[in-house]
Amino acid sequence: MKKIVVILGVLLIVSNLYWLYALMDNGITLTYRDQELHEYKETQKQLMSMLTDVAKNRSEEEIIEIAKKYTSSEPFEKEGCTWVGWLGFKFAENSELEGVSWVISYGEGGPCHEAF
Repeated sequence: MKKIVVILGVLLIVSNLYWLYALMDNGITLTYRDQELHEYKETQKQLMSMLTDVAKNRSEEEIIEIAKKYTSSEPFEKEGCTWVGWLGFKFAENSELEGVSWVISYGEGGPCHEAF
């Protein structure tokens, strides 16, 4: 009987150590994932901001044609923006690019989601 209690006690300690390890490993993994998502979001913001400078001296049609190369979706107009794939392009009256939003930029003050 004493042997069974010792074996069960050892198994309990081993299983608790396993769960502690799994918990710590999961925490570290989530920390790396959060950092990676932060870096992707900051990169995305930087690229979206740069597009207006990069696209200077290009017409609205040229910009849309370039964007169409990188998606299988057809462009469409909605609420003053031209959407090509995941990107919304806001053009001024003179067809100059004013800003770019991505489809999930709600609440971030993007030019295509000003109502949020």
